[in-house]
Amino acid sequence: MPRKGENIFKRKDGRWEARFIHHYENGKAKYHYVYAATYAEAKERKLMEQTNVSDDQPLPPRQLCTFAMLAGLWLAQIRRSVRESTYTRYHRIVEKYLLPRLGDQTLAKIDQEHFNALPEELLNTGGLNGGSLSPKTTADILCVLKSILRYGKKEGYSVPNTDALHCPSKNAKPAGIVSEENRVRLEQCVLEQRNLTGLGILFTLFTGVRIGELCGLRWEDINFTDFTVCIRRTVERIADLDPASAQRTKVVLSVPKTENSNRVIPIPEFLMRFLRMYRCDDDCYLLTGNQTYTEPHQYYVRYRKYLKQNHIEEYSFHALRHTFATRCVEAGFDPKTLSEILGHANVTTTMSVYVHPTIRQKRLQMERLTPEYL
Repeated sequence: MPRKGENIFKRKDGRWEARFIHHYENGKAKYHYVYAATYAEAKERKLMEQTNVSDDQPLPPRQLCTFAMLAGLWLAQIRRSVRESTYTRYHRIVEKYLLPRLGDQTLAKIDQEHFNALPEELLNTGGLNGGSLSPKTTADILCVLKSILRYGKKEGYSVPNTDALHCPSKNAKPAGIVSEENRVRLEQCVLEQRNLTGLGILFTLFTGVRIGELCGLRWEDINFTDFTVCIRRTVERIADLDPASAQRTKVVLSVPKTENSNRVIPIPEFLMRFLRMYRCDDDCYLLTGNQTYTEPHQYYVRYRKYLKQNHIEEYSFHALRHTFATRCVEAGFDPKTLSEILGHANVTTTMSVYVHPTIRQKRLQMERLTPEYL
């Protein structure tokens, strides 16, 4: 018996068969079939195949085009213009959240009712095992949906107006900053113990690099003459979309996340002296001392263990970057300089997201209001 609307059947031989329209020839639908031992595996393979199309595949007839076909064509079209990690994130959103809800619908049947119900459905039951999704994740999903439908409109399809699709407020939990007491304690531990985990912590506290950028740093990136570091690569774990791969994810070494993230950061003189104690061959990585890099999750585990061993309150590693940004503002950095050091595209992101004024800084500002006659 098939699951309603999904064209997934259990065969007499015990396997599950999933059927879907792959393309059209002379106006007629051509179906593909995938097989698996379980319903869940068949559904997953079906979703993978639906989005695994080439960008030179002819567009299906307008009255028969399903959302799954349009999403697959959109993914194929953007694949060459975005980073691999960005593509895999879009692919995951399409596969996990959009196709199960809209995949088999023809574009003509996607209407205002879908748009009215989708945000609330994602927020309340869109997560794992029917759990809730965060406003940010929901907004990201709806953003991808809008992009797909805009692509459809550009290609001449009759798609619903995306103006009515409202994204919820993201309300992301702030990363916060390391307290003054814990920061001083952390710096003291690093300077006293001298190991590679501590080196990465100190480097981030005084340069504000992202954890993936830190993991990708080689000694060749540090200029001991000019006292600078060049950020030119990042390490990240992404989904492995190769059907032949036995692994669900893979680690990639790639260029930083945006054009602005490729940058040169001046290094304080005291930090340069500290770096000289660890200096290795140019092709060795900063955090390992050899030619093999460590991935962000592995280093994050080391970082948390380091905090615990030294009885320091736990903070996310990204809080070190926020701490750097806040201290820079307190030290009088101009916003444009700080924005370029952090690798942001604009000053607004720097000041609104990464800077957290401390009570001491607020008090210093308030004291400037003292009347002149006192």
